Amino acid sequence: MRPELLVRPSSLAHLWKTLPSLPRDRRYLAGGTDLMIAASHGHAGDCWVDISGLKELRSFRETPSSLFIGSGLTISALAEMPAVKKWLPALALAAPHYASPSLRNMATIGGNAANGSPCADGVCALCSEKASIVLLLKGVKRKLPLPAFFLGPKRTALRKDELILGFEVPKWRHVSAYEKLGPRSYFGISKVSVCVSAEISGGVVKETVISCASVAPVPLMARKAAEFLYGRRLDEGTISEAAALAESEASPITDTRSEAGYRKAMVRVLAARALAKIAAA
Repeated sequence: MRPELLVRPSSLAHLWKTLPSLPRDRRYLAGGTDLMIAASHGHAGDCWVDISGLKELRSFRETPSSLFIGSGLTISALAEMPAVKKWLPALALAAPHYASPSLRNMATIGGNAANGSPCADGVCALCSEKASIVLLLKGVKRKLPLPAFFLGPKRTALRKDELILGFEVPKWRHVSAYEKLGPRSYFGISKVSVCVSAEISGGVVKETVISCASVAPVPLMARKAAEFLYGRRLDEGTISEAAALAESEASPITDTRSEAGYRKAMVRVLAARALAKIAAA
């Protein structure tokens, strides 16, 4: 089902000026990979506002302490950026596992978050990188820790007409590992994904962030497991106990892709694999 009206603002200023005259049931269109699926089920609104041409959403900025990723950048574009490979290893590792090459060329990192899905690969990676999300409405910005943006399945903190300007990610010296279980590692929606980012100094864990996808109503931050790792060496016993803690924090559901008990058990397996990779790095 196509919308009755499609509009394409030329700038953010044009967007804010145009919105009041549009039908109330409207959706933003960027890559469209999720919106087209919603449209096929009749849930995509009466009006689409095409923001794919807004250059303000396709910016990428680097400062001495952080990176800013515009929401309109595609997954494939981000995967090729040297700064992403250097400073955001989790995102660089997750990007090739995002759907198919053709979808990665269309899908935007902002859309991956806006959809509100707990199985989003890009979101899982950005959460482990300590990202914040920057939202914009009529020139007014607000910033949230990325995990706080998600309120439930398909529910986010976005307000009416608010859009995702981008993501602010701190630079920190760390290594990352990404593990995904799906029907096909590089094409399917994840049954379970685990992303671990850790700062190691002198063989001791100084900081760890563990994020999981498809195992809770929102992207899961395995905080108990991360806190347990602080000040420890990543030996076999430590990895095993941390992985068990991560499993205990998961609360997956059974759906057409997998069974809840299997998902929960696989959190432990994938977390252990990711931590072992970090220990060997």
